Amino acid sequence: MIKSLLISFILMLIPLQFCLASSWTSHQPMPTPRSELPATVINGKIYLPGGFGGMNLLEVYDPGTDRWQALSSLPSRRHHAMATAYDGHLYIFGGANFLWRPTNTVWLYDPDTNNWDELAPMPEKRYAGAAVTLGDSIYIVGGVGGTSQLLRYDPAINQWQKLAALNVAREHTAAVVFDDLIYALAGRWEGEGERASVEVYDPNKNQWTIRASMQAIRGGHGAVAHGGRIYVFGGEVISSGMDTLTSVEVYDPDTDTWASGPELPVSLHGVPAAVVGQSIYVIGGSDKAAAAENHGRVLSWQP
Repeated sequence: MIKSLLISFILMLIPLQFCLASSWTSHQPMPTPRSELPATVINGKIYLPGGFGGMNLLEVYDPGTDRWQALSSLPSRRHHAMATAYDGHLYIFGGANFLWRPTNTVWLYDPDTNNWDELAPMPEKRYAGAAVTLGDSIYIVGGVGGTSQLLRYDPAINQWQKLAALNVAREHTAAVVFDDLIYALAGRWEGEGERASVEVYDPNKNQWTIRASMQAIRGGHGAVAHGGRIYVFGGEVISSGMDTLTSVEVYDPDTDTWASGPELPVSLHGVPAAVVGQSIYVIGGSDKAAAAENHGRVLSWQP
């Protein structure tokens, strides 16, 4: 009787596991597999600049046609850069050069002309932070090379401002905008290891507030806000165990709680995420902790 019940239980689990694994869809892989790069959406296409495996490259992916296109090369080689979109243009901030030195360069890419312009440099050199657009401003969250102050850039006047520092220093972090707030999600810090902590910035108060921590510590993960939730994908833990992660976490801002989502089909770190339509895309990344063994996967999931 017990044996029969056990077999029935296992058979019940198989469809569930298959459903979770098959909830991710594979697409045309990157022409140049890369990791430690940002992803930015402009007019329904995903732009991916720099990163290990192609530090001078800019390639764009069109989910509508499942095709890739090579664009004008970056002005200089970068990995761990930060990027976001504003007014139909791609903005790229800082990053590390091929010698792992942080930079403060700011570049503007125009998709209509396929040309680059250089803008006012950041007040601090940084890499492995995150860039987000909120209203008519761009913000740089965390990173290596400077302080933990939030940096605000005004595209209209090409000027920078330093704002309140994070409560917890973090790099290899991710950030998203939700409900006119900026969420800083996990990351790590030298000598302290990876973090699960989360904090939220209110631009009206110039203040960071601690929110519920994630279920797992991680750095080098992807994150998006979509459909009233915040999603975090993969990452790595190099402070103990040298692990890459398949785990996905989902945050409900209304209840300040985290739950598990459908795991990635493969563990990934240094991997960006982006939303186009109703789908979330996770692109590129490496499946080996603290290494750039890139496979160029393009995966999508509809929550």
